[in-house]
Amino acid sequence: MSRVEKFGRRNAVPAESRSKNKNKKASKHYVEDNNELPSRREAHPSNKQQMTKWFFRLVIGLFVLLMIGLLIWGRQYS
Repeated sequence: MSRVEKFGRRNAVPAESRSKNKNKKASKHYVEDNNELPSRREAHPSNKQQMTKWFFRLVIGLFVLLMIGLLIWGRQYS
């Protein structure tokens, strides 16, 4: 049995019940145009690009510190 057969379609809400929802108080999560919830990506934006930038900065910084440490250690024993 498929998911559609078991649970039905995603937008199976009748138009009458949608018009009833328009009378309810709108929250900040509702889109004003059609009273539907926004996509998860719009409601909870990802900070993946920011985290990637900081990760690469950290890796490059650690590499520079490693090179400086190896140079100092090499000069000490030569």
